Amino acid sequence: MKILHLADIHIGMENYGRVDGATGLNTRLLDYLDRFEEALQIALDEQVDLVLIAGDIYKNRTPNPTHQREFARRLRKVLAANIPVFILVGNHDVSAAAGKAHSVEIFDTLAIEGVTIASRMQIHRIETPAGLLQIVAVPWISRQAILTKEDVRNLPFSELEAELLRRVASWLEEVPGKLDPALPAVLTFHGSVANATYGAERSVMLGNDLVLPPSFLAQPGIQYVALGHIHRHQALGQHPPTVYSGSIERIDFSEEVEQKGVVLVELEPGDEYARWRFIGLKARPFVTIKVDLIGSSDPAERIAVAIQKRPIADAVVRLLLTASPEQRPHLDENSLRHQLEEAGAHVVASIAIEVQRVERTRYSAVTSELQEGLTARRALEIYLETSNVAPARRERLLAAADLLLKAEQEL
Repeated sequence: MKILHLADIHIGMENYGRVDGATGLNTRLLDYLDRFEEALQIALDEQVDLVLIAGDIYKNRTPNPTHQREFARRLRKVLAANIPVFILVGNHDVSAAAGKAHSVEIFDTLAIEGVTIASRMQIHRIETPAGLLQIVAVPWISRQAILTKEDVRNLPFSELEAELLRRVASWLEEVPGKLDPALPAVLTFHGSVANATYGAERSVMLGNDLVLPPSFLAQPGIQYVALGHIHRHQALGQHPPTVYSGSIERIDFSEEVEQKGVVLVELEPGDEYARWRFIGLKARPFVTIKVDLIGSSDPAERIAVAIQKRPIADAVVRLLLTASPEQRPHLDENSLRHQLEEAGAHVVASIAIEVQRVERTRYSAVTSELQEGLTARRALEIYLETSNVAPARRERLLAAADLLLKAEQEL
């Protein structure tokens, strides 16, 4: 049995984008849709038996009709190929208040064949082309979903998280006894697991994190743990494999060096744990170009060379320059932006110029004195010389200081 595990699709993200002339849509929205389509094409090419999305379909809880339409269009392709889709509700999907629909509830309401929506902790049995699969679903854990108003009323705020953890742990401990050992079983969780490395999700987080220990998820009978919420792809354990697929597209420069992709999971009869491999996607590159211009006789040439050395075609680019006060007036941001665009940048995110003041010669001349220790008079002399005090006034102040120092020595 093959499963395609992906998460954090975030359809609707439009930062660092521009309007696409052909469609009228934001180019970054198109990036996310293209990555989702690329992921689903892997599902078709690999002839998987299930697509498992571990939460966060949209950018926020109230996707607009265009975002919903484009998501459904792409989902229809795998459903037409008789590949079922399992969607776990994430923090960007769940409604903000009890009684309100979450962002993917429409699929449940319409009873779309082949689509299962998991919005509460539950064990599902999913019919796939390869047979039945058990999925232990742990969607985004919210206080209002698990604790009643009476619970909240009787508990001090400081104890709410501990009570949430206790209830989740209690439910998970009962899972092994409810699983059929003759059938494959996976667990999927949208949230934070202890020891995971965070990424840009911190900047787009909705709600407070409840962090689960890995031991909560590593229940007997579970062959694979499919995680969502943290954008950096990482494996937290292998017994069973506990894997964040990571997000499918970069959000900002904090994810510049991260590879984006999906995970192909294989479950074999009789195997205790699943086999898995990460498959990269063609995410939009983010490139930071740093150039130190201090001491350069030709800053423009140094910048040009730095740009030529980096593969910035179709990338979101930022240029970070360090310059002297004398160089700064000769650095034109519009010209630099044009230069980056001519080199093929998809979007120039920012051009930042840090002006670094050159250390005064006078300071370097007294370095040895600073290391050896200065007399009070010498320290005052250096201060006055470097503070643009008029020579006549400087001499008067030094003379007054000499009188004070002499009087102190005579005490």
